[in-house]
Amino acid sequence: MIALIPAAGHSSRMGRPKLVLPLGNRSILERVVQALKQAGIADVLVVIGPHVAELTPLVGDAGAHVLELPTATPDMRATVEHGLAWIEERFTLEASDAWLLAPADHPVLDPAAVRKLIAAYRGQSRCTIAIPTFQGKRGHPGIIGWNHVAGIRALPANLGLNAYLRQQSAETLLVPVDSESILIDLDTPAEYERLRSRQPHADRQQ
Repeated sequence: MIALIPAAGHSSRMGRPKLVLPLGNRSILERVVQALKQAGIADVLVVIGPHVAELTPLVGDAGAHVLELPTATPDMRATVEHGLAWIEERFTLEASDAWLLAPADHPVLDPAAVRKLIAAYRGQSRCTIAIPTFQGKRGHPGIIGWNHVAGIRALPANLGLNAYLRQQSAETLLVPVDSESILIDLDTPAEYERLRSRQPHADRQQ
């Protein structure tokens, strides 16, 4: 399974590129990549836009693949589709394979929660999508069967990935996990300061 991290956003609510911000001894982006690798995912692809070129060395330091887009994308769906095309060119995939979509702004993601999600997905054959939940709330990352890629690409241009996933309830496995980390994202300066205050020694706690 390969993980895809779309990291081409403009961080408009943060007011500065949020993925380069430090949390503990590493950047936000490095922490996300590290969590996925600790969960057992060997191949992680980070897709970045030309306006956040400073992310490229961070991706390399974290041991992930990087796709640098020559132009900005209008939304996350477009970023993800570029990443899917890159994966198709480099990996041999079957319809029964799956990929993991991980937002770049979940810096306290618990590897154990990701491992539980992957194990639950692989332990059944009925569903082709798996979403983690915490106390009934859906979170991230999500596992999506490769058979859904064609449907994502066929979506009308004004619809995003969430619109497609909402149409797939019969194909979706909800996996309860014990970690609130699947819900915690980072969009504003206040959220960043709250994370810093809650986890001043985050690196030592992992």
